[in-house]
Amino acid sequence: MKKGFVCLCLMLCFITVSAQVKLSFNPVSGAKYEFHMEMVHNVKQNFMGQEMPMETEMSGIYLMEIKNKTSQEIHAQITYQGFTLLVSSPMMNFKYNSKKTIENPSEMDKIFEKMFSAMIGKSFTVIFAPDGSVKSVSGMDAIIDNMLGAISDYGQMGAQLGAQMSQQFSDESMKNMFAQSFNFYPDNAVNVGDSWNTEFTMPMNDMNFGVKTKNTLKKISSNIATIDVAGDINMDIEEGKFTGTQTGTMSVDITTGLPVTSDISQNMKGEIKAQGMNIQMEMITQTKTSIKEIK
Repeated sequence: MKKGFVCLCLMLCFITVSAQVKLSFNPVSGAKYEFHMEMVHNVKQNFMGQEMPMETEMSGIYLMEIKNKTSQEIHAQITYQGFTLLVSSPMMNFKYNSKKTIENPSEMDKIFEKMFSAMIGKSFTVIFAPDGSVKSVSGMDAIIDNMLGAISDYGQMGAQLGAQMSQQFSDESMKNMFAQSFNFYPDNAVNVGDSWNTEFTMPMNDMNFGVKTKNTLKKISSNIATIDVAGDINMDIEEGKFTGTQTGTMSVDITTGLPVTSDISQNMKGEIKAQGMNIQMEMITQTKTSIKEIK
């Protein structure tokens, strides 16, 4: 019994030691990957005693082609393949789906259909570092020009919407989106049970968004590393401040470092000032992503 117990202990020690991995952004040169992202964003706000909920659902399908790869950087061409958007609130409702026609579209639906259809099939370039950070994004200016050109006949409404989209889909905005998706790699090799910290900041005009995250390697199975995510969020805007938490799980391919799946929840509370009044708000965001290689 004692001998068997010692052998078992040695076997468990060996398994623990051999579970050490070095995770980095390491996609295959020349490979093509399909990147899915889904986000559901719920806002609850109380204005003059009335609840004013708002829900936004957005999803994107991107083709990521690894065009060039060195020890210092990875060049990826990203192409929009599909996009959906649904906004619902007491004040407004509109939707867009690149894969199917919207029945009985409103005037706002028609504007979004023209604008977002102009970016389907268009590409831009993202340059990554092996640690998952994004060095640069280029090519969004031409895509934005196509989007604005598609709604140039809508006068002031089109101009106002175009200004918002120019900010939301700028090179800097896309850089932030991809940086947040791949900002989790540890500096050194890690064992099951190890934790490491990462930090992400996103300054944009009158907003400053930051997340400090603790990542923990929970297990390794069939070349997949499972990582638990827990973090604190701070967001400062011109007339308000929000704080909250982030939790979730990622499944990462050990060889390529790509997050095969991720499921992250964010919950923030705070208040803003508008028309001399303080408005209490709660924002809950659920983001899911998946990546698979296309042969």
